[in-house]
Amino acid sequence: MPPELAALIDNDEAAAQKLLDYLIEKHGGIGLLTRVLSRRPNQFVPHTLYNFQAYEAPAHIDPKTAELAAVAASAALMCDHCLVAHMRAAQSKGASLDEIMDALLVAGAIAESSVLAVGFRKFLQVEGKREGGEGADL
Repeated sequence: MPPELAALIDNDEAAAQKLLDYLIEKHGGIGLLTRVLSRRPNQFVPHTLYNFQAYEAPAHIDPKTAELAAVAASAALMCDHCLVAHMRAAQSKGASLDEIMDALLVAGAIAESSVLAVGFRKFLQVEGKREGGEGADL
């Protein structure tokens, strides 16, 4: 990266502190990821700004829908802390508990399908190797 671009974020303690102050004020605190990553302003600042854009100002969906997607992804990835944070954020952006439940049910259905797809591929692979039939090359 050219030095003049790197200088915009590299070791910018003031920018990192402003972002931390904003997050603490907005959310009443910060989580583990934010707290630890903030030790590296050159990583923390762009990471936080990128996430802000994704959650707060997505280009083609509203912020509530973005948070509901984050709820579903957090559930599917089994990230307890992320899940709580994104459920709260979704509520703060107008999501009802019923909408959050729907996002969780969608995530669960996709996760179940993923488990079955992986399992069935391996099943067919084992079945094919034993019998020389369909699925032997999967």
